[in-house]
Amino acid sequence: MKTKKDNSRDIMKQGFLKSKINMICCIVFVVLISSCSTDFLDVAPDDRIDAAAFFSNPDQLVFAVNGLYASQRDIFGDLNFYDLIETRSDNTKNNGQDQKERIETDTFEETSGNLLLIKAWTKNYILINNANTIISRAPDVSFNNSLEELLVTRSIGEAKFLRAMTYFTLVNMFGDLPIRTEPTNDFNNANMARSSVSDVYALIVSDLNDAISSLPDTYDGGSFNEVGRATKLAAQTLLGKVQLQQGNKPEASSALQNIIGRYALLTNYADIHAAGNDSNAESIFDISFNPENQTGLGLNNFFIPTSVAGSLGIVAGGFAGKLPCNPTQDVLDIYEDGDLRASSSFALYDNNGSMEPYISKYIDIAAAANGSNINLVMLRYADVLLMKAEADGENAASYELINQVRRRAFGKDPSIADFIIDISAASSGTFSEKVMLERRREFLFENHRWFDLKRLPPSEALSIINAHLTSEYGDAPTMDAHSLIYPIPQSEIDISDGLVTQNPGY
Repeated sequence: MKTKKDNSRDIMKQGFLKSKINMICCIVFVVLISSCSTDFLDVAPDDRIDAAAFFSNPDQLVFAVNGLYASQRDIFGDLNFYDLIETRSDNTKNNGQDQKERIETDTFEETSGNLLLIKAWTKNYILINNANTIISRAPDVSFNNSLEELLVTRSIGEAKFLRAMTYFTLVNMFGDLPIRTEPTNDFNNANMARSSVSDVYALIVSDLNDAISSLPDTYDGGSFNEVGRATKLAAQTLLGKVQLQQGNKPEASSALQNIIGRYALLTNYADIHAAGNDSNAESIFDISFNPENQTGLGLNNFFIPTSVAGSLGIVAGGFAGKLPCNPTQDVLDIYEDGDLRASSSFALYDNNGSMEPYISKYIDIAAAANGSNINLVMLRYADVLLMKAEADGENAASYELINQVRRRAFGKDPSIADFIIDISAASSGTFSEKVMLERRREFLFENHRWFDLKRLPPSEALSIINAHLTSEYGDAPTMDAHSLIYPIPQSEIDISDGLVTQNPGY
């Protein structure tokens, strides 16, 4: 027999679950701006509409897909999420005076009640649920001509691409996951056990193959064809990344081969993240930000010291005047003389007489209160070249791909061999070490490093991270293999009555 205390707990749990379902079931829709730019992605998600009253025509379906892009911007533009992905790695160090829960995710002392983890889990599953609603309801949308039919097919492809990218993020953060492919709209399917990592990856690969078959290579611009939407080439690139993360190197190489020659490295490395340089020749998929529509990037404001912001005349200055994270000394030392990626990624400022580094990769000198006009580049051509080299292993062709990236880094023509800059089998280190070092230099502060470390043998990844913790914190705990994935938020376990289980070691 249940006690009064048990009944009270059940009521509270049911209320929490109902609240969560209501939140998840809200589909975010964004008003589409008729433009050739990426403005269609930049309008704040102001309205929420009952799905049952929506999707009566292809136009409304496109509006719903725009909401997925807006949700993605909300996830990756969040400082807390940046802490979970980039600051987790050996590239940055928390300043030690920040919010306790952010410090704990950097020193590997987080608990299952960490609010950063709860927020990240919830936001990503909201995006997944909204994508599920689009995918499930789109086949019932009527159309009047072949163009409208293409819109319906493409919308499903975009939703599957974004769902795949979201599951890829979550599986690398948490390991086994509840696989949700149907909309959660009542209590009947609210609780779901976790599925294996291999099953999650199977869904991701399936979604990406579907996206590849239904998305265009490019967009011409104009209403409903705005540049910046997910493309077939973006899906193939992400598929290559997914296969590489699983260790399926031949499959990764095959997917990435489709992208070779379709994009180009920008002449100037600094231009990749320059303000207003959206969807450039190197960019394969961006998360779009635009201050003209009150959706400017605000994440970078946390990286820029108050004194630097004042000299530039921009609105920034860390978090309450303090930077939440700084580049590590280790990462400052990995660049060779003449490598322009260093000066394009970090700089020094005077902090009360002490010269300290800060992240300078994302600065918009025209930024104001509405944020910066800088996109977060999620997939770009340099990544394709380095992933292809990693997938193919040590050979002359792989070194050529690496050297194309290196030549650009030193201001040289990527297509012309340079005996001073180029590396080869005779260069020091193993091939894996050389690839990983080049990736770290190329994608510094771009949310790649933590996932890259997870592709290494666990003992090697642990050695790197523990050396980082000792160097930066001294008395930080030694990390073991269980910390390569985060704990499942305790709230998820509680509301599932134990159906959702915790990761080992937490």
